[in-house]
Amino acid sequence: MASHHLTAGPVSVATPLDRYLADLAARLRGPRAARTRVLAEVRDGLADTIDTHLAGGMTPDAAAAAAIGEFGDPATIASAFAGELATASARRTVAAFIVTGPLVGIWWLLLLHPAPWRSGVVALLFAIPALPLVALAIATAGGTFATTGRLMRWLPETSGVRALAAATIIAILCLAGDLTVLATLAVHLATGWHAPAMLIGAAATASMVRIAATAAAIRSTRAMRERLRPA
Repeated sequence: MASHHLTAGPVSVATPLDRYLADLAARLRGPRAARTRVLAEVRDGLADTIDTHLAGGMTPDAAAAAAIGEFGDPATIASAFAGELATASARRTVAAFIVTGPLVGIWWLLLLHPAPWRSGVVALLFAIPALPLVALAIATAGGTFATTGRLMRWLPETSGVRALAAATIIAILCLAGDLTVLATLAVHLATGWHAPAMLIGAAATASMVRIAATAAAIRSTRAMRERLRPA
């Protein structure tokens, strides 16, 4: 592959091709790995197109200009990849909640568990009323991953907009869950309930940190959804 046409030479002045790729990079929105993959795909496509024109007798400058013209302006290219990048962003957000869920939940299970544990499901739900929200978030996350990943060959594909909507729903469910357990803790403490201070601090801090991260995730996914909506 003739990617050497796109490699910066000893001259520091940016070429039209350099400016084109830099402009495209500035317009892409999504996880770094996904943006890097898109840029590599475009760069390789440009290199192949340039080679084709060079083989036809064009000069290097003319070949580069022709390739850029065929690919279209950076805004059009960025728009073409927006859905793919939105899906990647949604999957990353969902994955973050899947990872942080057990890290936050374990503290609340240790703190609010019914005594004894064998009291049953009803007692557990009474002790930790956020559990239904957690179950719903897990189900939504599983469905989102299934319809945006390798299982798409057997299941209907979820669009970038819907994937972002699912990520927003999961974030809202996690936010509601954290607020619920914090309110439950506040009620317990107001009624004279006692528990190890270190455990209380760990559980409350874990939820408050995730609340801040969740608020940022909701803003990010909503902003990306707005960009995907047709004008």
